[in-house]
Amino acid sequence: MIIFGAGVIGEATLHACRKQDIPIECFVDDRIEGSLLGVPIIRTTEIKSRYPDARFFYLTSPNIHDMILPLRNLGYTGWKSCGDLLKDFDISSIEFKSINGSNQSAKYSTEHVKYLIRTALHHHENYFHPERLTVQSVDLMITEKCTMKCMDCSNLMQYYEHPENADTQDMFEWINALCMKMDEIYEFRVIGGEPFVHKDIHSVVAHVCSIPNVRKVSIFTNATIVPREHQWESMTHEKVRLFITDYDALSRNIRPLVAELDKRGIPYVSETANGWTDCASLEKHNRTVKENEEIWNNCCAKNLATLADGRLYRCPFAANAFKLGAVPDYKDDYIVVEESSREKIRSFLRDKTRIETCNHCNGRSYGDKVITPALQTKIPMKYVKYSRGAA
Repeated sequence: MIIFGAGVIGEATLHACRKQDIPIECFVDDRIEGSLLGVPIIRTTEIKSRYPDARFFYLTSPNIHDMILPLRNLGYTGWKSCGDLLKDFDISSIEFKSINGSNQSAKYSTEHVKYLIRTALHHHENYFHPERLTVQSVDLMITEKCTMKCMDCSNLMQYYEHPENADTQDMFEWINALCMKMDEIYEFRVIGGEPFVHKDIHSVVAHVCSIPNVRKVSIFTNATIVPREHQWESMTHEKVRLFITDYDALSRNIRPLVAELDKRGIPYVSETANGWTDCASLEKHNRTVKENEEIWNNCCAKNLATLADGRLYRCPFAANAFKLGAVPDYKDDYIVVEESSREKIRSFLRDKTRIETCNHCNGRSYGDKVITPALQTKIPMKYVKYSRGAA
């Protein structure tokens, strides 16, 4: 028996297995090396040669399909959701070692680990009900403006010469149009740029929280801005959680921000910036269809749908590359939400094997070489701009 995923949910699964005297041979994970609590970690490519007769794989990622597909391709059929073990398992006394695998600097509270487990089990449950139209995560891009100018920003903020905030009323219309056609959006991720630059962020957060079929609202910040007094109330809603990326000296207001969050009892996670890869260049690679499908299959961002300017994209890179005019107008790489039926949205979210914009991206694969995060540029980065209609 093997656990697929050596992050914090995989570690919880191992504890649950040991509680029931279920022997685990190894973890499978393409991001983490070595071992965890004495159990070796191997790569996906090693499974077949080392464990051809593995009986079961306990799947631990919220993106359960991304684990099932490679197992099917390798000829394995014996897999289970970790929910079978974790649904009623008490993790309160466990001191976690993996720290979610990819970010050893994070200090996850027991409450946040429980949140991660609940999230994974919820998505596993949705997987077994494909008739429902659900999406795990939608990035809501409320601004192109940022208080930093990271030359390797994977969301391409470093290329904007005249960044703008999205119009608040327009955003309400886009959000409503999408939510009306979905059975559930598990999480809206409020992003930028730096989302606290937008003076109406509190109104946007409050609006999203008020929608019944939205379960969670996450705000991603670089801790350079502390919200004003009138903006805090919306963030005390039970759906809201903040995710802080700590850029050391660049995150100049992290202490007062955290103090306000603690005072108001708002859940948050603070992680030191790391794990950046070279995926921010804008150039056409002239790959084959098969090569672009491989880029897509290995991408860590392909499950992050992005809502911007009334269009739904499959990743934030594609959304911003289009907004910048850095790619041609690839009509199949996005859908206009108000004009799209449920079935069109379903197909767009579930049936893609690549997007044309993949051909302009270096890719964001787990295991890519890590680069120094948050190197700053004083002026916007240069890129080739396409005239719309060019192919």
